[in-house]
Amino acid sequence: MISQLFILSPRGDVIIKKEYRHDVPKTSPETFFRAVRFWKDAERAPAVFAEDGVHYLHVKANGLFLATTTRKNVSPSHVLELLHRVAKVIKDYCGVMNEDALRKNSVLAYELLDEMIDRGYAQSTSTEALKRHVFNEPSTPASSATTGAGAAAARASAAVKRASTPYGVFKGVVKAGIEYGKEAAAAKAAPTHTPGGTARRDATQRSVLATARDKARGGSRNEIFVDVVEKISVCFAASGATLTSEVDGCVQIRNFLHGSPEIKLALPEDLAIGGRDFATAVGGDYGFGSGGASGMATLLDDCNFHESADLSNFDVDRTIALTPPEGEFSLMNYRASCDFDPPFKVRVTVDETTPYKITAVITIKATYPSKCACTGMVVKFPTPQRAINANPTLEPGATPGTQHAAFSSQDKAVTWQFKKFTGGAEHTLRVNVSIPEERLPNARKELGPVSMHFTIPMFNVSRVGVRYLQIGGGSSGGGAGAGAQGKGKGPHRWVRYVTKSSSYVCRV
Repeated sequence: MISQLFILSPRGDVIIKKEYRHDVPKTSPETFFRAVRFWKDAERAPAVFAEDGVHYLHVKANGLFLATTTRKNVSPSHVLELLHRVAKVIKDYCGVMNEDALRKNSVLAYELLDEMIDRGYAQSTSTEALKRHVFNEPSTPASSATTGAGAAAARASAAVKRASTPYGVFKGVVKAGIEYGKEAAAAKAAPTHTPGGTARRDATQRSVLATARDKARGGSRNEIFVDVVEKISVCFAASGATLTSEVDGCVQIRNFLHGSPEIKLALPEDLAIGGRDFATAVGGDYGFGSGGASGMATLLDDCNFHESADLSNFDVDRTIALTPPEGEFSLMNYRASCDFDPPFKVRVTVDETTPYKITAVITIKATYPSKCACTGMVVKFPTPQRAINANPTLEPGATPGTQHAAFSSQDKAVTWQFKKFTGGAEHTLRVNVSIPEERLPNARKELGPVSMHFTIPMFNVSRVGVRYLQIGGGSSGGGAGAGAQGKGKGPHRWVRYVTKSSSYVCRV
């Protein structure tokens, strides 16, 4: 039982607010934001906390705060899951979950909340079930604020003052037996970010409801999007040796198909569940990029599937059959810790022989194919707190406008940003740190670690991919390089791969 539900902007402005029990102060959004913004010891506020007898439970979605209040003894996991589902449903109906979309679709958002929650009790959070109760038409923003990978690229572009624009994650959409069409091809080729700082709308940022524009064109586009998203965690020693590595991935689907057809999605036939246990069982050196007689094996430690997935043939040919629900959902979540080639090799050398100065040299090499490129990568290198100054120097011959490095005296850290990091490239940064003493005690311990934040489109390290995607018993789309489907025949299918950094660090 919840008393209130409200959605706040990153600045603390109230965008949406619903009162259910009227037993908590009306100023609770201000109290909540002040507590989160100025949490003790500058730490991140927990998802659940109490202030003046009121329990606050919150999650963050695309920079927005979704929070509830209650005076009752509720299940935190239940309420947090409810908030995640509220965010998902609003995204499904508005097309995108951000401040601009919520303000333009506030009436629709309130209508959805009225149907999802009644007097503080959750009723239904099914996108499909809610359609028959929703009568407002969505207003999709023409352009949305850059988020995620786009936000990183925008920050990097501001630093290096780029003259051209990087391409978004749809730059390399896989032709998985897909008929692109003029509109889809234009969406693929068009840059995600414009020089003015706004972002063109992603093809997936659309509502499950038909808009006036869709009706004028004879109906909404019949298509399905499949994203294989992987977040990698890697820790390097200063020498560049890999200490730990792990992949957390998911197969994310955004379904806009007409008529609820059954789909069949095929994963690699050499997919093995068990990871290290499987490698030990076969007695071979199995991992990403190595394998037995058949070549490479795709090994996962564990995985789980959406409730609608039919796995009756999964152990036979690695195919998953399902009737996908409308909107966005995770078909499969997986984890892998087998050895794999990290997309970036990082090495750090430190020289403390010169009095009053510490010199660190950071070398980063991209190991992914040259056809792939990482845009908006940010590298951070903390310096000792007693450092007077730090002078970062780019490698000789660096192209002007492609990299930027600066020292922040407030954060005591050097930030190294890239407009574009092409596969196979290697870059070096030399940092000269000025210290107040001839030899600073424990200076080496205060250096680093080097941390990296990046997104690489059309690349994944685990080799989990879509062999084909069959819709309603029709033709099957193959992998990359497959021929295009005849124009105007059947639904459109889109497959893309994205690799993101979760915790990518190198010790010093």
